[in-house]
Amino acid sequence: MKEMHIVFIDTTWGGVETMRLAKQRGLRVSLIRSGYRDDRFRTERVQRIVSTLDTVITISATTVETAVLRSLQQIAAIAPIDAVISEFEACVDVAARVCARLSIPFTSASAVAAARDKARAREIIQSAGLRCPRFRQVVTPRQARAAAEAIGVPVVVKPRTGYYSLLAAVAPTSTDAERAAQNLLSGIDALPVHLQAQFRKGILVEEHLIGPLVSAEIGVRDEKFYHFMVSDHPRAREDECIEMGASMPADLTQDQIKSCFQYAEAVARELGFDMGIFHVEMIATEQGPVLVEMNSRVMGGVMPSVYHHLTGEWIQERLLDIHLGFPIRDVPPQYSGYVSARNIMPGRDAALADRIDLSWLTEYSENLIEFDPHRLEPSIEVRRKEILGWYHLRADSFTEANMVANTVLRRFEASIGVPLLH
Repeated sequence: MKEMHIVFIDTTWGGVETMRLAKQRGLRVSLIRSGYRDDRFRTERVQRIVSTLDTVITISATTVETAVLRSLQQIAAIAPIDAVISEFEACVDVAARVCARLSIPFTSASAVAAARDKARAREIIQSAGLRCPRFRQVVTPRQARAAAEAIGVPVVVKPRTGYYSLLAAVAPTSTDAERAAQNLLSGIDALPVHLQAQFRKGILVEEHLIGPLVSAEIGVRDEKFYHFMVSDHPRAREDECIEMGASMPADLTQDQIKSCFQYAEAVARELGFDMGIFHVEMIATEQGPVLVEMNSRVMGGVMPSVYHHLTGEWIQERLLDIHLGFPIRDVPPQYSGYVSARNIMPGRDAALADRIDLSWLTEYSENLIEFDPHRLEPSIEVRRKEILGWYHLRADSFTEANMVANTVLRRFEASIGVPLLH
C-alpha cells in the first residue's frame, strides 16, 4: 500500500500534536515552518516530535507565497503530496492559494479569503439574511470616531484582517473609538514584520454585542457537515478582547447549541467552505448567535487539549480523516461533565518572584487534570498578556469548573508575585 504523505504549512501548539498523530498513523509527514516563529520549537517535547518528521524546511515566513510555493514543489519532488494542513491562521490564505495552483486538495481559496477579510465576510452573510453586527469599514481614526457615532457606542475596533484579537479593543465612547483606531495603526509596527501587511488592510468598527463568547467547531467534506463541539470562552475583566482560555461544553441549552451549529454551518456555506474543520466564533445573544469571526482552521490554543480531556479523543484525528479522504464518524463525541482551562497571563510587564512555591496545587488533585508551567521560572522578566503557563480542570458542572479555575488563577497570582489577567 502506498505511503500517504501530508504536509503541514507552519504550525501551532495544537498543530504539533496533529503531526504526532499523523506519524503515529504511519504517514509520511513534512513541515514548512517560519524562521521567525522558532520559539514554537524550543521545548524538548516539540523538538522530539519534529525530529520524527520526514522533511522539515525552514523559510523566512509562511506568509510569503512564493517561498511556500517553492517549498511545496521541493517537497513534492521528494514524494507526491496527498494532503496539506495549516493550523496557523496568518498563513491559511497563502496555503489555500498555493494548493489551488498545485491542484492539491485544500479548503477553497476564495472561502478563506472571504473569511480572513472580516468586512467582506460580514457583507456576504448580511446579504444572505444571516444575523450580523452593524459595522463600518474605515481607514483613519477620525473615520472610526464617525463610525462609532453612526453605529452607537460602545463599539469594537479591530483590524479588518488580523488574528488572535491582536490590536482589537472595546471603545465605550466615540472618542475612545478614535483612540483605539490610532493605537491599532501605531501598534502594527511592533508586530513581526511578516504579519504587518495583513494588519494594514483597514479597520473594522462594529456593534458591541451582549452575551457569552462561544465557538462552534464544524467540519465539512463532500458538502456534508459534521458537528463537534460548542465551547465557552471566558474573557478578561480588564479587557474583554483577551480570551482567558476555554470551557467545554458551553453553558447553553440544547436548543441554543443546535442554533449555534446551524448558524455556523450557514455562515460556512455562504462563504464557500468545502473541506476542513473550522472554528466559528460568535456571541450568543438573546436573539441568537451572531458572528465574531470565521476562522479557516481547527480550534487552537488550549482547546484541542480541553476537547481531548472531555471526550477522550483528539479533534485532530478527525481533521486528518477529512483531509486524507478517510471515513468520518458521523456521531458527535460522547462526554460527561465539564472541562475548563485557563492561560496564566500577567496584567503588566514585571519580574516573577524570586521563589515560586506551587505545592498548594495538590489541594486541587480531584479537579486538576493538566498543568504546564511553560515559563513559570523564578525572577524572569515577563510581558503583559504573555502566556506563562496553563492548566485544565474537570468538574461535574460548568459553574464548578469555572469557579475552581478562577480560584486557582488567584492562587497562581499570589505565588508568582505578579498581577494576572482575570
